Amino acid sequence: MRLVVMGVAGSGKTAVGQAVAARTGWPFLDGDDFHTPEARARMAVGEGLRDADRWPWLVRLCGQLESRADVVLACSALKWTYRDALRGEGVRFVFLNVPEALLRLRLEHRAGHYAHANLLPSQLATLQVPGPDELDVLTLSVTFADSPEELAGRALERLAVAHA
Repeated sequence: MRLVVMGVAGSGKTAVGQAVAARTGWPFLDGDDFHTPEARARMAVGEGLRDADRWPWLVRLCGQLESRADVVLACSALKWTYRDALRGEGVRFVFLNVPEALLRLRLEHRAGHYAHANLLPSQLATLQVPGPDELDVLTLSVTFADSPEELAGRALERLAVAHA
């Protein structure tokens, strides 16, 4: 299985993805590591990326997914067209649906990352929430009380994935 943990900045993609990887023994890839320095600089000042910026990044991520059998990828996958590009054999998505207040709180207290609270409006404007027709997407509603480990366990249970 190729698992894409998705959501807007501050949703917990990396933390949940790492927790899933730890439970399954699968490698973890962070989509942020595949952005260009220019894209990171733009996001650091709160400028959202355009489709033209995202497509080369998505191509790099597709290559990573296609070259591995079992892997966890943290990737925003904000639009259905982005998810469609990432879709392939064995690809499933876990959408972390987080209330805006919690996202803002997390981003305001985030240190050492280029995505800050000033990026949130463009992320929310770009997000196309997965609909019921996207059968390969599992939506997890996230609360203030949920830990990454709890969310990882919930995702793996609902996806019927054996833990390592």
